Amino acid sequence: MQTLSNESVSTTSSALMAPALELPANRIGRQNRCTVAETVSFTGTGIHTAGATTLRIHPAAPGTGLILQSTSPSLGIIPISPLSVTETAQAVTLSNGSWKVHTVEHVLCAMAVAGITDAILELDGTEIPILDGAAGELYRGIMAAGVQESDVAVEPIRLSAPVWVVKDDKYLVAIPADDFRVTYTIDFPHPELKGKTYHGLLNSEIMEQEILEARTFGFLKDVEELRKRGLGMGASLENAVVLTDTGYLNDDLRYPDECLRHKVLDLIGDLYLLGRPLMAHIIAFRAGHALDVALGRNIIANLSGDELAGRRN
Repeated sequence: MQTLSNESVSTTSSALMAPALELPANRIGRQNRCTVAETVSFTGTGIHTAGATTLRIHPAAPGTGLILQSTSPSLGIIPISPLSVTETAQAVTLSNGSWKVHTVEHVLCAMAVAGITDAILELDGTEIPILDGAAGELYRGIMAAGVQESDVAVEPIRLSAPVWVVKDDKYLVAIPADDFRVTYTIDFPHPELKGKTYHGLLNSEIMEQEILEARTFGFLKDVEELRKRGLGMGASLENAVVLTDTGYLNDDLRYPDECLRHKVLDLIGDLYLLGRPLMAHIIAFRAGHALDVALGRNIIANLSGDELAGRRN
């Protein structure tokens, strides 16, 4: 077993890997549909449930898509899609009616960056392990297992018109583009998080360098209320950035604007519920999981409308 932190990742199997194609410079992901070359396992605790849990990512054939599967056969599977989302409070939860899986966004971000389009995510609990609160460990575990690239091209999602979501003073817009870039503004009532913006082109290399290690964050003043609601039960300084009224409880940050970058990480993971790379300029202002998922659903509706229009023509 290869240990990456106080929690663990291991790989099994002996699949052969085809030579990888050059990564696209203008978007996240790879040229062709991909799966993991070997099964990779991650063991840890859930940040909200605090339950011990093991996630195993298994290889799957091209066209399978991303599927959550319980180790208990009676609980069935959950297709990973914006349409499977049932909750967005503090994390993204997917459900099939019999089984819920919480906090899928970090592993989906890691899979997006690695270019994994087809895999079975087998879980023995109800929450993806949080590990260190970012997506870097998940990404490194996937890359250590290897990426098996097929000869089936992956078709990025291209928009024919802008798609957006607005709620009160928050909004999220996807504008058609020939690349993938993000302009993300946060505006929390905190001296370190007021009026901060991240802007730039994102591809897998940039994501690895600038985004993947940004940890989830929360406010010390909110801890008691969150725990009354059964949230944040497994949160600690080992897996989260904690903000006081004027600064940080943590001794150091991984990036000066780590909280802002984590919002970008969550956005990428939430949008990968779509299962394919996206070509768009995403403009976000005070967005979060609820708006991210709503945008994903609107993109599906937009694509369905385009398909119907194409048939009529």
